[in-house]
Amino acid sequence: MTASFLSCDWGTTNFRLRRGDSASAGTSTEPSEVRNDSGAAKLAAAGGDRAVAFRQTLDLALAELSAPADWPVLISGMASSTIGWKELPYATLPFSLDGSDVVSARLDHRIHLVSGIRADHDMARGEETQAIGLASWLGPRLPHRACFILPGTHSKHLEIAEGRIMGLRTHMTGELFDVLLRHSVLRHTTDPSAPFDPDSFSEGVDQAARDPLTGLLFQTRTRQVLSGLPAAANTSFLSGLLIGAELATLRGGDAVNRDVPIFLAAGSALRTAYAQAARVLGIADRMECVDSDALTARGHEVLWRRWSTHCS
Repeated sequence: MTASFLSCDWGTTNFRLRRGDSASAGTSTEPSEVRNDSGAAKLAAAGGDRAVAFRQTLDLALAELSAPADWPVLISGMASSTIGWKELPYATLPFSLDGSDVVSARLDHRIHLVSGIRADHDMARGEETQAIGLASWLGPRLPHRACFILPGTHSKHLEIAEGRIMGLRTHMTGELFDVLLRHSVLRHTTDPSAPFDPDSFSEGVDQAARDPLTGLLFQTRTRQVLSGLPAAANTSFLSGLLIGAELATLRGGDAVNRDVPIFLAAGSALRTAYAQAARVLGIADRMECVDSDALTARGHEVLWRRWSTHCS
């Protein structure tokens, strides 16, 4: 990426702004990105004029990056939602991964909001930009049909066909894990700070492939009470149950995604967990794991080049 722009991923709980001139980032004395907890939910909960709060938050980050004032700022995520800076309608499926179907709004001479996508019964904000970035990274390797998996608090499964997002399904895997770990009876037999236990995780994945999830969750508790297994092992077992239940939908029961290549884009810890789950489920030969770190910025570059070309 060589274009000079600023890429902002404004999530529900976190804010991230990064320079898009990665070709010179290695030689610059300025910081390349700013991250903090000024997510959309926090700004909305504070009350007052949200537009002012969002602009002030962005201005502080821009000052910290010392980016030139004429660089455009592209913002994806919750800034275009009902709790955001300015609500924008969703783009509808099918959605082209060349950026031509993006719904966006220009707030001033440099700030551009990118909206999300929706299906009949599902929606996403921010992941559409990651998907554009992933398709750009794959280039000619993008298959005719594929499944993109973007895990996180809400894991998104995107059905790809002929360079377009044709279907969308959200799995609340990350949020369920956090809620069960901290607010259910399972909190007494798990430890949120526990290191990853691959054997217990694999056991959970295997169980999730065999039986309904709701009938398995309580085993996280009985493993300690009846078998004396430690909290650390039970935490990974619970993670395995949830990720296993999510990925089991790709093993053959889902006619839409059965047998298609899978591209999983995530950070290091989630890549490790999902890759191991794929091995247990027998779908690892179909899955390629990709570092998600730069995908939003890459998606923004695709959009900015497209918009710049059309405006020139």
